[in-house]
Amino acid sequence: MNRRFTARLLQPATVLAFVTFVLIVVRAVRTVDPYWDTLAYHWPYAARIAGLCDKDCFLLSFGTESRYDGFPLLLTAIQGLLWRLTGTPAMADLINIAMVVALSAYLRYRFAVPLAWSWLAVLAIPQAQIQLTATYIDLAVNAAVTLGLMVLLRILTEPDADHRIDVAIALAALGIAAGSKYQMVPIALATWCAIIVLVTRKPAIVGFNRRSIAFLVLSAAGALVLLPKLAFNAWALANPFYPVDVRVGPIHLVGLEGMRPSNSISDVWADYPSALRWLASVFEFDAFRGRILPWTVGQGDVPQSSPSFRMGGYFVPYVLGAIAVLWWGARSSVAARRAGVLVIVLSIICALLPLSHELRYYMFWMLTLVSCVLVVAHSPAFASPEQRIQRAVAHGLVAIAAISVIAMTGGAYLKTHGQTLQDIVRETDSVVAKIPEGGTLCVLNQHPRAFLYSSLFHPSRHYHTRSLLADEAAECSLRLDLSP
Repeated sequence: MNRRFTARLLQPATVLAFVTFVLIVVRAVRTVDPYWDTLAYHWPYAARIAGLCDKDCFLLSFGTESRYDGFPLLLTAIQGLLWRLTGTPAMADLINIAMVVALSAYLRYRFAVPLAWSWLAVLAIPQAQIQLTATYIDLAVNAAVTLGLMVLLRILTEPDADHRIDVAIALAALGIAAGSKYQMVPIALATWCAIIVLVTRKPAIVGFNRRSIAFLVLSAAGALVLLPKLAFNAWALANPFYPVDVRVGPIHLVGLEGMRPSNSISDVWADYPSALRWLASVFEFDAFRGRILPWTVGQGDVPQSSPSFRMGGYFVPYVLGAIAVLWWGARSSVAARRAGVLVIVLSIICALLPLSHELRYYMFWMLTLVSCVLVVAHSPAFASPEQRIQRAVAHGLVAIAAISVIAMTGGAYLKTHGQTLQDIVRETDSVVAKIPEGGTLCVLNQHPRAFLYSSLFHPSRHYHTRSLLADEAAECSLRLDLSP
């Protein structure tokens, strides 16, 4: 037994998974990411929720303040708590890692997928690899949704098993997703409704004797866990999706910003249907033009006039290979066909969702696809005469994809050295020294680095910082324009 265990530990996949996991964790805690959203609102929101920096300390620009008032911020609150406990915002990056580990653990204990292969399968998705060491929460909420979808798949493929723990896990995971990001609310609700339908058909799988009781209990639990923020916004702000302005037929929910931001779609793709943009993005059609690296967070590092603007991020050979393996599995077993149908349904849903071409928003599609491939290759519930061969092919696909993505990015997202909090704060010292005690610094043009000039990062000083949309009228002791 000891020899067998040692042999497993020394398998190349286990070694690669362990090394990359250690590198990711070290990078997450040692460095801070310099990305736009992190500095523009993730850190300011987390600091405010945790009581580290209130409005008097740092006042966001008007639109960003309204998002703070309306957006669901569950994971952001946890980021703030970690910041308060550890003294650094870098620890917030561990949330993404924790959610991927939770997904991997579920695949291991419910579908017999080795942890190493689950980890490598996620690492091979470029947008996931980038966000493992970022303060962005897209990976965390999408991993949570994928966890709920895997529960749904288990109920479909093992209808006679006891699913009480699974359903509780799904509700908690979907609650995290819906409570943290508006984009996750529709898919979280759809997943929970599908679980309710399956459980209502056979209530004994969660310990109920009557269908009506199972339906009522699960519906009430879903409303309580998935909808509290939307219900509060509807009551307090007359719009559950505030500050987003929503128009559906005759219904108009008044908000301050549109559902389709003008800076989220390439000029080249602006007139194409959403579904076609999503397909082009998934298959990375002309998605690398003008990039220093093939993949960056959000893919927004090129001009909006470029066809690659906010397009791509899944590594198209990985996508095509995963689809091929899943199709092969669907021809081999009935259970695998259910997994295939699940991916097809998710594809239709994804293609119709707002801004679905920005693949980081809806990574649950790719996470579910690769999870289904591993489940088909490993789970006894998906057994077929060809499963052993499918397993070898799936392993080869994941390994080649992971190594390829690391090589194509030069290991940029695994490096343990980079900017630290001290490095980026040091750049603000000369300006902060000019602010009079008790004065107000105004940073123009909604620059994301405005937050770094706040007194939170200069505790020996007492002053106020404001982020302005432009050079509008405001009482300022000093105005700072960081535009190039």
